Amino acid sequence: MISVSEAQNSIFKSVSSSKQETILISKSSGFVLSKSIFCPLDLPPFDQSAMDGYAIKTEDILNATKIRIAGESSAGKSFTKKIKRGQAIRIFTGAEIPAGADAVVMQEKISVKADQLFIADENIFPGLNIRKKGSHIKKGTLAISKGTILTPAAIGLLASMGLKIIPVFKKPAVAIIVTGNELQKPGTKLSRGKIYESNAVTLESALKQSGTENLKTFFAKDNEQQTKNIFKKSLKGYDFILFSGGISVGDYDFVGTVLRKEKVKEVFYKVKQKPGKPLYFGTKNKKYIFGLPGNPASVLTCFYEYVLPAIKKYSGNINCLPATISVTLNKSIQKKKGLTHFIRAFTDFKTVNPLDGQESNNMHSYASANCLIVIPEETELISPGEHVDIHLL
Repeated sequence: MISVSEAQNSIFKSVSSSKQETILISKSSGFVLSKSIFCPLDLPPFDQSAMDGYAIKTEDILNATKIRIAGESSAGKSFTKKIKRGQAIRIFTGAEIPAGADAVVMQEKISVKADQLFIADENIFPGLNIRKKGSHIKKGTLAISKGTILTPAAIGLLASMGLKIIPVFKKPAVAIIVTGNELQKPGTKLSRGKIYESNAVTLESALKQSGTENLKTFFAKDNEQQTKNIFKKSLKGYDFILFSGGISVGDYDFVGTVLRKEKVKEVFYKVKQKPGKPLYFGTKNKKYIFGLPGNPASVLTCFYEYVLPAIKKYSGNINCLPATISVTLNKSIQKKKGLTHFIRAFTDFKTVNPLDGQESNNMHSYASANCLIVIPEETELISPGEHVDIHLL
């Protein structure tokens, strides 16, 4: 067996970033930018009013010149002439500042009588309420760096620069292969000796939540030939293959046998952790294969700790490991040396409480958890009041 950190490092060394593709920005949410974007124009592209009011020449205020309204500039419809001494332009938020004007007086500070402007504001100065051309981003400067996850805000910025198509890292196609004779689909009457299959929908949900949409689930009986056929089919069309169950060495566990016969390069098998010790990772033809345990809590823990970071790296993410914070433990935890423990828990982001029901087949506690407490291999006892690291779910 290898340690948790050794397993994580082995995965990161094996997984490469995906190919790049160009996509519409309207379809880019959750993708990772594969090239840095430099702004192709000044933002704003012209001097712009920051509010509704009147564009004026400040020298008219200093000289006590009578000011009259000479026109209007609204968003998308500019006043095209240069304003002269003693003139003002009615202007609206986002509209272009007319040539000759150097300040905007907010409409609440203005009164108008017979087209003459009266200003009740003693703090008038050049640049007042004007967004200068290029004040947000200047043409040619870095707007968004390579490796940035495209959030709604980032996408909005790209759209404001006039971009329609952008370069991103391709997201993976993922195949889930669920094995087991004992499994029965939900929605049917449960037969004797059977259990309802839940790992497929759990993994599908976790993948979709992480932004992976191109996925397909296959079901295999505990049969070597059927497992082999599904695996070979998955190799042709998917970048990641996730086996659920069948990776141990029992009489009905055929996943390991199939992977050996199909010459998958084993990177590691078994990790010094609880739950999820019988975890497998291998590669073939630049495809990444995980053999996950069959117990539901083990499956989900291995997904969060290993599969999801691998998918993030493949998708171009810079920060791949689970989000980690240190909080105060409210309840003691005791264990034996030798295994890293991932404890389902609930945190208020200051303290953390381990939950009851830590068995590898118990999803009740997982349903209430929002984090995993990470207890290192050599630690035997952590007392209340001590700090622990938690991985946020």
